[in-house]
Amino acid sequence: TPADFPKVGQGEQQARDTDRRTILESELRNEQSQLDAARQQLAEAQKSPSPPPPVLKDSVALHERNIEALKKEMAKLR
Repeated sequence: TPADFPKVGQGEQQARDTDRRTILESELRNEQSQLDAARQQLAEAQKSPSPPPPVLKDSVALHERNIEALKKEMAKLR
């Protein structure tokens, strides 16, 4: 990095990292809750004689991908 590149102190960076982890953990809990609800909706729809709408399967897959992305992001934190 250039010599004149702005830097933050170690304490401030740790506070930022802590805030980031807190936000990511909150988002992870939210996504898990939404995944549970989407799975419940899919299970209910699968009980009916007609096939479940594709949007329900897509919703489950979306939340699973979001959870994986959040876990990867959290693994990158110091």
